[in-house]
Amino acid sequence: MGSCMISFRGHEAPAWVLAALESGAVGAVCLFNFNVASLAQLRELNLSLMAAAAAGGHPPPIIGIDQEGGQLMAVGHGATELPGNLALGAAGSLELAHRTGEVLGSELLALGCNMNFAPVLDLATQLASDVMGVRAFGDDPQQVAALGAALIAGMQSLGVLATAKHFPGHGDTQLDSHHSTPVITAAPELLKRREIVPFVAAIKAGVAAIMSCHAVYPALDGAVATHSRAILTGLLRDELGYAGLVVTDALDMSAVGDLPGVERARRSVRAGADLAMLGHLPDQHQLVRELEAETDPTSAARVLAVRRRLPTELPPLTVIGSQGHREVARVSSEAAITVVRGDPRLAQRARLLVVSVAAGALTPAETAPGGASCLAAQLRARVPDTTEVVFERGAPAPAVDVVAAQVAAWRAAGAGEVVVATVNAAGDEAQLSLLRRLVAMGADPILVALRTPLDVAAADGVRRAVCSYGRREPQTEAVARVLCGEVEGRGRLPVALPAAVLGDDQARP
Repeated sequence: MGSCMISFRGHEAPAWVLAALESGAVGAVCLFNFNVASLAQLRELNLSLMAAAAAGGHPPPIIGIDQEGGQLMAVGHGATELPGNLALGAAGSLELAHRTGEVLGSELLALGCNMNFAPVLDLATQLASDVMGVRAFGDDPQQVAALGAALIAGMQSLGVLATAKHFPGHGDTQLDSHHSTPVITAAPELLKRREIVPFVAAIKAGVAAIMSCHAVYPALDGAVATHSRAILTGLLRDELGYAGLVVTDALDMSAVGDLPGVERARRSVRAGADLAMLGHLPDQHQLVRELEAETDPTSAARVLAVRRRLPTELPPLTVIGSQGHREVARVSSEAAITVVRGDPRLAQRARLLVVSVAAGALTPAETAPGGASCLAAQLRARVPDTTEVVFERGAPAPAVDVVAAQVAAWRAAGAGEVVVATVNAAGDEAQLSLLRRLVAMGADPILVALRTPLDVAAADGVRRAVCSYGRREPQTEAVARVLCGEVEGRGRLPVALPAAVLGDDQARP
């Protein structure tokens, strides 16, 4: 059995993939959103992969996918829209983290996916960076450790393999390994007090897999972690005592792009990885053949033992998006809403203007809705006289002038409230400029930070501000309920913001 985790384009497995599974040359497959046309189609695809392995007398293959919840969900098509890790960090509930893991595990197993590349255990230590953003639980190692372990336990209780990522920690950088090679200069002692803590908790929780990071840690080794035997074997296995699977991050990423594809995989396996995730590398059939000689017997036995324990019976597709699962999403989303400054409840309910920012995916690791938020529609259901103005993230100054003029004209026609739903405004002068203009004209806008809470700090002139930590439909619905006084925003900031911009209830001791 080889050490490659292969992938392919299309909604059906190519003949070579089925043949490789049947022969035993391949035992692991990674799927992407382009492999998904519908829930039923994905299940049939995965059943075909399982059948091919069974035809050769092999246990089910490992079939992995990115279904983190929140920002990154490879499977849509009615799968439950969970709020994601930073929202769970704001909710601060181990029970909700565990229930989220159960929902993820239940729905993936119904689809035939038996490995989830989740949870992210990186720390949100650099808020200005989109590298982790709302994918992280927060910036406190102990809280991230506890929430991550709870989610892992919930997911694996359903038979789906959890994957803690990205070891030994990808949070302390503003460089994205999709595009370049981050260098994280923290000393070993700091890494062990901070980045490593959540992974230690995951190991104690019995996490099935750990994914390597394509970053360099000079204090540990000169090679990226994915190619570092000092990190994957010396630190992870020998020092931390980890006995589970080690999976690389996708090897098509630019952080390892200075090497031929076969060499990227070869170095990973020699460093201690059990599965080299080929990602979007071309000629994977050939890569599998070239890497046959690199398979380590101990590693192969470890993968085979995991495969033998994989479930073979799949629950019905009806569990996906079920009422119980949607309730978990609703409760988690509402528990996360954080009132950072002022009282965000609408003081005047007769008229409402919502400024929505249209922003697509901000990173390669994002499948969040690409258009303007649905917050306006959800508020209109409660305040019929609701007007929406939409402008693009990164819009030029004249576009900001137009929106400001529209708001001024709307205000001149009568009293009402203005809500501005931002998407990473902290890094977008267009949104910040508009907020300053609205404050100057006396509109007293309510800021809804739909992604990073750093927006609240960047817009420190705004008197009222709330955070949702994501723009999935249950999250914007939760915002609408808080603004209309139906529920209270009880979340707590899972990351540190400057004390000067916080309300009294959010200031940290």
